[in-house]
Amino acid sequence: MPDDSRSVIDILRRRVLAGSRQPHGDGASVALAVEGGAMRGVISAGMLSALETLGYLHAFDAVYGASAGAINAAYFLAGQAGIGTTIYHEDINNRRFIDLSRPLRGRPIVDLAFLLDEVAGRRKPLDVERVISGASSLRVLATDVAAERACVLEGFTDAAGLLGALRAGATMPVIAGTPFEYRTRRFLDASLTEPIPVPTAEADGHTHVVALLTRSGTMRPNVSAFDRYFVGPRLRRVSPTLAVRYLTRAVAYAEILEAVDAGTGPLGRAHVLAIRARGGAISKLECREEVLQAGARGGFEAVMETFDPGGRGQDDHRPGC
Repeated sequence: MPDDSRSVIDILRRRVLAGSRQPHGDGASVALAVEGGAMRGVISAGMLSALETLGYLHAFDAVYGASAGAINAAYFLAGQAGIGTTIYHEDINNRRFIDLSRPLRGRPIVDLAFLLDEVAGRRKPLDVERVISGASSLRVLATDVAAERACVLEGFTDAAGLLGALRAGATMPVIAGTPFEYRTRRFLDASLTEPIPVPTAEADGHTHVVALLTRSGTMRPNVSAFDRYFVGPRLRRVSPTLAVRYLTRAVAYAEILEAVDAGTGPLGRAHVLAIRARGGAISKLECREEVLQAGARGGFEAVMETFDPGGRGQDDHRPGC
């Protein structure tokens, strides 16, 4: 572990009080790591909405996002986390985004083009300029198909680059279609290689990491019949190695959680604060409005309880109300 054992909450609070922006000059480097999980990402969206409410927009040195967590992180860095949270229960909990019958017509279950082009582009437009010009950088985790490993997409200069990276990192294997081509390479969802982007944040040298988790516990070890007989065989045609990783991803997930729950990254170099929401599990293809709203509120309250135990502003700003 590094020598700097100061509480990450104290570090961030001082930054907010000082009104500083990266570089903060306090000897610490704090990353925000945001887990996704398709529709389960509504939980981390609610968490980011709470951080936005508390004024922590500029407090982090860098923000890492995996899958839907990267899309949530982009809305957070744009100062639009509250708006981003509503997307789950107002815009994409329908058959325009999720349609289980589409495979019968040779199309993917999830339509990411609808989410990123129609919703993020027009209905609830993401302030791309604010994201790419901000002091805190966005780093999108994705799985490089050819290299069969996690990859960081960053250095965005325009809307096409940013939105393309978000799509690359959220392309769930088979469920969201074939690998997405970005900057001449093919990518799939970050969940195949790094669902909680703590390892990369730690390897990048951050002394502290705040991890926003969308599961209340670990991933169930038994693979569903859908994954085994629908996703697995189709992913194997793309990459046998990634297919194995997909079907055994619960093991790698548990290993990351073991380190995170011990308050450190896998390398033992960074202090990690993990935040979870209490409540029931949310499916990655959940569409029920009341369940999604409850997930957003649970995420919001988990961050408020951690950073603001006095409870200021919870009732006025809680999402889904």
